[in-house]
Order: sequence, then C-alpha cells, then structure tokens
Amino acid sequence: MTIPFLFEAGPLVSTDLRRFSTLFQKTAFDFFPCETARLVPLGEQENKPPIKFKTALKQIRDNHLPVVDPERLELLLPIWGGEALCGLLVAQGGEAQLYGMPIVWLDEQSHIISREFYLLKQSCQDSTTGLMNGFHLRGELEAEALAPSVPATLALLEVYPRSRDADRSLRYIVRAGSCLASVLGESMPLHHLGAGIFGLLWHGVDMEQARQLGESLLLRLKRENFVTAHLGITTVNPHDPEESGAPEQLLEQAWQALRTARLRGPFSLCGHVTAQDIESHPFRKTPESVLRKLRALYRGKNRFSLVLLRMDQEPASNHFSKRLRTLAGPDKGLVLVNQREAFLFLDGLDGEAARAWLADFRGKMEVIGGSSFSMGVATFPYHDFKKSALPLNCRKALQHAAFFGPDSLAVFDAVSLNISGDVYYNEGDLVKALGEYRQGLLLEPGNVNILNSMGVANIQLNRLKAARGSFQKALELEPANFMALFNLGFICLDDDQAPEALMLWERALAVDRKHPDLLQHLGMLYCRQKRYVEAREILELCDGLIRKDSQQGGEPMVVVRWLGRACEALGENGLAIAAYQRAVSGNPRDAGSLSRLGRLYAVEQQGIDIALSLCGQAVELDGGKASHWYRFGLVQGLAEDKEGAVQSLTECLRLDPRQGEAALLLGKILEQQARPGKARKIYEKVLRYLPEHAPAQAALAALS
Repeated sequence: MTIPFLFEAGPLVSTDLRRFSTLFQKTAFDFFPCETARLVPLGEQENKPPIKFKTALKQIRDNHLPVVDPERLELLLPIWGGEALCGLLVAQGGEAQLYGMPIVWLDEQSHIISREFYLLKQSCQDSTTGLMNGFHLRGELEAEALAPSVPATLALLEVYPRSRDADRSLRYIVRAGSCLASVLGESMPLHHLGAGIFGLLWHGVDMEQARQLGESLLLRLKRENFVTAHLGITTVNPHDPEESGAPEQLLEQAWQALRTARLRGPFSLCGHVTAQDIESHPFRKTPESVLRKLRALYRGKNRFSLVLLRMDQEPASNHFSKRLRTLAGPDKGLVLVNQREAFLFLDGLDGEAARAWLADFRGKMEVIGGSSFSMGVATFPYHDFKKSALPLNCRKALQHAAFFGPDSLAVFDAVSLNISGDVYYNEGDLVKALGEYRQGLLLEPGNVNILNSMGVANIQLNRLKAARGSFQKALELEPANFMALFNLGFICLDDDQAPEALMLWERALAVDRKHPDLLQHLGMLYCRQKRYVEAREILELCDGLIRKDSQQGGEPMVVVRWLGRACEALGENGLAIAAYQRAVSGNPRDAGSLSRLGRLYAVEQQGIDIALSLCGQAVELDGGKASHWYRFGLVQGLAEDKEGAVQSLTECLRLDPRQGEAALLLGKILEQQARPGKARKIYEKVLRYLPEHAPAQAALAALS
C-alpha cells in the first residue's frame, strides 16, 4: 500500500446509481417537485433501458440535453459522470410547472444534480478500504426501517487488527474487506465503519438465516488466517416515521450483541435478544412455581418419568388443559405451565413403560378431539442426571420431537443433546454447545454426528488438537464420513500438512463429487501443489455447479480467481483473462486478480495502458504483497518505463528477498542502464537466499 488512504472516489459510474439509489432518490426529490423519481443506470454491464426510452435516449446522446414530455408530465434528465452519460433520472407527476421549465434551466439542473450525486458518492466512501461507510449505512437503515414488513438484519462484523503499526493495521483491514467482498458479492453491500468494524445490511434475511450466513463468513475468515472475528446481529423492524433514532437503536443493539460475541471465543457470533426471544427460547427457564410443584411430586421417588406436553398450535381457549385434567386421572401428577404446556408425572415408569402409557393416553385425547400435541420425555434414573435436570431435559426431548413433525414424541437421549448443542451453536454460544456435545458423547461414545459437531465447535474456538481428535475418532467409526474428511483436511492445512489434507479431500471427493465447498478448496490446494490440470478440472466443475445453483455452497468470485490461476499456469491465457475479468467484475477490489489480469493484458498485447492501470490499482489496494509489485514492475518494463520498473522491483525484493524472478528482471534492467555493479549486487543477494537459482548464477557469470 503506497498511500493508505483513498480520498478520491473516482467519477460517477452507472453502478453507483444502484449502490447509492436510496440517497440519490432522496436527493432527487429535494431538487424536483415530482411524484416519482427513478434512476436508470446506463453502462456496458447494466441491463438495457426500457424500450419506451429508446427515442428519448437517442436525443439525449445526440444533443446532451434533457428530454421533457409536458403532456405525460415526464422528464428524462441525464446523469453525467464527467463527460460520460452514466444514467437517467426519470421524474414523473407532481407539479406541472416543472415540465414547462426552459430546457437550458433543466440542463443546468442536470449538471448540478450530477455533481450532487458525485459529492454524495464521495461522502459515502470509506478512505481506508474504498467500501461504503457508516453514513451510507445509516441512510440505508433509515429507509429499511420505514419500509413495509420485509425481513432484514443488520450485522456488525469485527475483524480487529492487532499490529505493531498503523500501516500493518490498515493492510489487515483492507485484506479483510477484499475477502468479505469476494464472499458476499455485489448483492450484499459491505460497509466499513472504521477500526476493522464492517457493517452488513441483509435484505430479505431473518435472524436464523443471518446466523447461518454469519457462521459461513466467520469460517471463511478463519480459513483465510485472520486471527479473530466476531459478529453481532439484530433484526431490522419497521417503525413509526415520526419516531427518531431508529438507526442508532439498531446499531446499538448490534453493538451490544457484538460485545457478547467477543466473550464467546475467537470466532463467534451473537444475535440481539429481546424479552420475547427469551420467553420463546426452546430451553427457556421453567417458572419457579412449577418447579416447586414438580419437586413435591418426585421427592423420595426412585423411578419415574417426567413428560412435557405442548400443543402444536397456539391455544384459542383452555380446552387443552381441560382435556388433560379429564384424562390424566388423580393418580398421575399434572402441573400446568400455561394454556399450551403441561408437565405430567408418571411414577414408577421407565422410558419404555412411559411410551406405552403415553400411546394409550394419546388415543384417549384424540377421541375427545382438539389440537394435536407433542411430548418430550425424561426418565429417572438416567446416567448421572439429577432430578433437578429433568424439566430442562424434557424441553430438549421436545425439541428432538420437533424433528419428526407435529404430534410426535421423543425420549431424552444422546440425539437430544446433539440437537440442543446445535441450537446453542447456531446462536453462537460455542461453549454451551460443547457442553451439550460432551454430555451426548458420555451417553453414546460412538455417535459420529456428535463427534463431527464437537470438532466443528472446537475449530471455531481454535482448539485444533481437540478438533483433530474428534474427527479422527469419527473416521475410525466411519472411514467414508464426508464431514470428518472435509474438516480434518482444514486442520491438516493449518498444521502445514498439505499432503495429508490432499489425501483426505480426495477421499471426500470419492464420496461426493458435487459438493461446491470441497471442490473449491480442493482446486485451490491443487493449484498450490502446482497440479494445474487437476485444479482446472475441479474448479471448472465447481464453477458449473455454482452457476446452476448458487445456494448450494462455494464462493463464485474465489472459484473463478483460482480457475484463472490454473489456466494462467497452463498457458491458456485467453481462459485465464476471462476468469480474472469475472473475478474483478464481482469484486473490483480483488488485488490479486487485478494484478494478474494486468500482466496478462500486457503479455497478450491487449492494451499496455490498461495493464499499467490494473497493476497500479493492485499495489494501491494491497502494497504488502511482493508478487503484486513484481507484476507491476514487469508491466512497467514492457511499457519502457525503466525507472518505474526499478522502483517496483526494488520494493518487491524489499518485501521478499527470495523473489528470484524479480531479482533477475531487475538485474537485466540495471544492465541495460549500464549499471553492472548494481546488477551484480542484486544477483549476489538473491543467490544468498537461493544458492541453486541457475538463471541468477548464469547472469552473474556473464558479468564476470
């Protein structure tokens, strides 16, 4: 990174009319007394404008003036990005006087509002990452909170840099932003609020879906070797337009959730919890008044079953409790929790006897009629569980029964604990989840699902040794278990055991050849191992699956970036260029793809100026990568900018003295500049790091 701040936003372009549409439309209404204002982007990557604008658009391009239809009360105002036409503002209805204004005045307004849009874009850009900033996020939150009742969530993601100086901190934050942009794509706008805090507003996503997305993001960041990452999530609800402070309240809720996430482990998340969430939690606390009645029932009893019955539908009356009281009889203890739930005490009955009794009881309830109900059963004695644990165990069994649908029954066992562990895991409480999984393994040591769940939770907590043990035990029980093979491969990579990881993933591939996440990471590993033919085959397969169904996994921009690398290494430059172009279109801040695309443009003689621009952008975005400086220097050399090439290649070798190709190129340029002494020092230096580097040896010998 040469200059760590980006103060220039660049000219207004067509995609900005989509990215900043909320603020731009609000500004349009401030300028024009119209009824509706619509932005129509115009650009190579945009959809064609509506056919009804075809004639008017031709007039605008020919005359560089707005087009007015006074009869229809419609105004087409050009939006300019410098000298380029990047879109239209279509104003309709409202005050008729607007559509009778002189064309000169409207043209002046066109340029003024274009300038206003540019200034808004400038004010919405974060100077560190080039992403949108908190000002833009606040505007989007205000618009979202006032919108109709569509699910949306706000997430604050913390990727805090722990570095010795500001330069490394900024580099860390920029890398995080680029990584997140590759994963999310343009459909999920990303904001940087400062200090490594990223804001994400997910439209059409409820809390449960947001937790799943958050888990994928955290896992991705861990695999990219970030030290920690935490996520706080809150639901965006519509509010009264006359109220103030809604965006601040939402940000405060997300921030509080983020603070809780920090306490849960190095890679963890937390959702904002409301009083209603606590009351509806599947493992909510049983009221003390109910517990007192239950204690009285099983005091002194050595064998019994406790059943939690719950109506599958919301109650409309107290009919459910009346049915229970009628059929339970005086010899069975019935404790009502509310009009939907009740505990039933079955003295002297173990699990099997309880099942038989409850089957008969269900039949009698059905005869009476009414809504269906589900049951969760916990028995005593059962392993080392105390009597006080039974009400909660009943709730866990009831959650287990929910997997079988309405009108179901489950007896508390190891599977119940696996399910309860998953509930806590999905909420981001990894420590509680591990506690449930451990208890489940005590009940059933050979449960492969629990072993896999334990392994994944331990990975999130950076307990790699424990995670390795869980996956290895799972594979001892099921050698072809896909999830154990897949996850153990990542642990081997973290321990610099690439051959072992490759072997595990090839075994997983034999189990499932249509798993995009596996294909993506296997293809990436093949590239790192210089097995480019296999890498291209696997990545092309992955790319095809993602294009067919992007919901089934895989990260499209990451896949095409690595597909480009495989094709580049195989000398298939045309395919590589196409792949890098797709990667850059999805993430314009992908420094690696920009740099490699620039080099290929230069090599294939597709425009040296474009090549220089792309490589220059790469070093601006991520100047800490020696390879970016090498490619920039290479392109500068091809452009006959010898001094620029010397500076770039020198920076490359400063960052990584083992870059033999950069040293050789720098030496050759110095020789061409009649500086053999300097070239000699470069060759000697690289040979100190790479004594067997034959080209450097030959170049040094030629100077002797």
